[in-house]
Amino acid sequence: MIRSSPSLIIAYCDYSYRGSPNTDVLLLAASVRRYGGACKSVPIWVMYQDAGKIPARVFDRAAELKVDLIPYRAIQDLADFPFAQKAFAAAEAERLAEGTASELLWFDRDSLVLNDISPLLLSPGKKVSFRPVNVQNIGEEAGAGPAGDRNGFWRRACELAGTDCGVLGTTTSYIDRKVLRFYIAAGLVGTRPEQGVFREWEKLLRIFSGDGFMRAYCSEHGVYRIFLHQAALSIAVAGKVGSGERQELSDLAMYPLNFWEDDPNACRPAVLDDLITLRYDTVLDDDGWLRFPMSVELRGWLRDNIR
Repeated sequence: MIRSSPSLIIAYCDYSYRGSPNTDVLLLAASVRRYGGACKSVPIWVMYQDAGKIPARVFDRAAELKVDLIPYRAIQDLADFPFAQKAFAAAEAERLAEGTASELLWFDRDSLVLNDISPLLLSPGKKVSFRPVNVQNIGEEAGAGPAGDRNGFWRRACELAGTDCGVLGTTTSYIDRKVLRFYIAAGLVGTRPEQGVFREWEKLLRIFSGDGFMRAYCSEHGVYRIFLHQAALSIAVAGKVGSGERQELSDLAMYPLNFWEDDPNACRPAVLDDLITLRYDTVLDDDGWLRFPMSVELRGWLRDNIR
């Protein structure tokens, strides 16, 4: 049964890349219930590719946490694009949330909530919230004009989306501090469901993956194949929401734990407990996480809940 909410729904999916992260799929939900502050009791949806294969223990734990397990359809012809399934899960969550909640907060599975998440909520007049990417990766530096699009990838993507590359806006990547054409992370996005941002994300992924140029380029350059979903999300947001209606979230949200030792920014907190949310990628797959500074309470909670 899907529980309704007059305001916020939190959603994420069961997707893991090549089996990692190998943490409990309900770890994020458990962290919301423990540390989410004023929002710790909001409805949480975990989107599942195959609800028929959910172990009984997961159903039991989900019931305990008041989490709804909701099926979404995997798209097999996009299997070559590792993270594409997240867009389809997010789009299905958005369809279900429209008319039910005024805001949908989408997380990647490898996220943890460590403090009150009220600061992540959309401000009046804002329609989408986001974090920039951590490093440039496949992003294109802003202000370079058409010649700055080294390979035509972004130019073709915008053409397929019916969007002018010149009006996307910009973001600054968190770790390497590059000013890029609007390019955001797919790990934490807030939206008003009626905007249809996630459904546009799904639509653009279908279009991009079916285009001969895009498919050939992604096949030749594997990093574009891996991050096609992120380019599609960025263009979907830019096409649906004007720059003045976008809300960039705090550096304390979606903090990249795998960059902790290499973070050049003075805003890095002293301990994990100071973060609003983090993404751990593969950091929790073994005992390496014990090296990070945190309170005894948080360390104990992680030990008890990781798996």
